[in-house]
Amino acid sequence: MAEYFWRLVASALSCDPRASTCVIDWDVVSAVATAFAVVVAMGAIWVENKHRNGERTRADRIRKDDLDAALRREQSEVERIAEARKSRARRLAKIFDRELTEAARVLIPLMKLLQNLTPSGVAQFSHIYAKPLNPGVFKMHERFLDQLDVFPDLIAIAIVNNMTNWTSITLFSEGLEVSPGVDLIRVRHKLLADLGEVLQLIGETKDLLEPYFADLPGLQILSLDQVRAMNEAKAEAYRRRHEKPNASPDA
Repeated sequence: MAEYFWRLVASALSCDPRASTCVIDWDVVSAVATAFAVVVAMGAIWVENKHRNGERTRADRIRKDDLDAALRREQSEVERIAEARKSRARRLAKIFDRELTEAARVLIPLMKLLQNLTPSGVAQFSHIYAKPLNPGVFKMHERFLDQLDVFPDLIAIAIVNNMTNWTSITLFSEGLEVSPGVDLIRVRHKLLADLGEVLQLIGETKDLLEPYFADLPGLQILSLDQVRAMNEAKAEAYRRRHEKPNASPDA
């Protein structure tokens, strides 16, 4: 295009060697001006297109950066919420496990005494369990009942069932004093079956909760068998401390 333009400029001047002046070809000048205008217009269009493309690229880059930043913020928030949910589930699992252990410590000696109950021991047994079983065992369960959404449905349902079972254990949920005429010897096998089912569910729930906090250092995790062993050890230690020595034959 530039070469063509300068050719037109050169051809606009027509000089005769025999004349003292050169003649300007105005048609050629007009063509040159037109070509020049076209060149200028095309140059302006090129510059404008380059500017627009640059602005469009810059705008696209800004939009992409904004979208990337928004995605990073969203991902960070999702991770924060997930970590907070995991942390809350871990704390609640440990709290619930602790109360389930306490519940097992109440049920195990009850079942032991009931299993060995004799007619002569009914009065003492009825006196021991005249009041309802410890009503405060599941107080933390009740406090955090509205936060069970951090657990899968299976665990959440098991937690609720433990609470329900504790308040519906036949006779013991309200205390034996409200049922003074019950024949404990006759119904004890049914009572043992009911208590065994409650204890079994407690153990299953503890197993479900344990993975949530098992990796935490310095925590003691007790199974039902360990709870039984601890209770028996405590009972034996108590018996030895309070057992009167046999009287001497010479006394």
